[in-house]
Amino acid sequence: MRPVTAVHFLFAGKKVRAWAGPYRGTRVIDGADWEPYQPVTFVTPPFPEFISGHSAFSAAAAEVLKAFTGSDAFGASATVRTGSSKVEPGAVPATDVTLSWATLADAANQAGISRRYGGINFVQGDLQGRRGGRLVGVQVWAKALTYFNGTANP
Repeated sequence: MRPVTAVHFLFAGKKVRAWAGPYRGTRVIDGADWEPYQPVTFVTPPFPEFISGHSAFSAAAAEVLKAFTGSDAFGASATVRTGSSKVEPGAVPATDVTLSWATLADAANQAGISRRYGGINFVQGDLQGRRGGRLVGVQVWAKALTYFNGTANP
């Protein structure tokens, strides 16, 4: 189940304060009308949200990169320019927003959290996806090392 299904089911006929749709801001709406913050042409995935794939593969990649480089340091940032939203072009964000990640783990965590902000995943789907992804990343790195050192048993 995805948040959109749960909110429609649990809050139909109830008033909720939520994003009311493109260019409408936050308002009190009927729970049955709630939609995730994404373009209307981009439907939520047609499969259960548990676990979050984005959370899992982001955490796995962070673990592999951390092992490969010997450091969790990342130090990257990205700026989202004023009005560049795919959901509300020309209006959102109202000013430039810079996202920064000191570590690979920070970047992976933010990737998972972003799925919650967008209304795609629940908290536990994100957290368990990250947990599983970290475990997979450790296993992938261990397997990669066997190829690097010539002891792989495919």
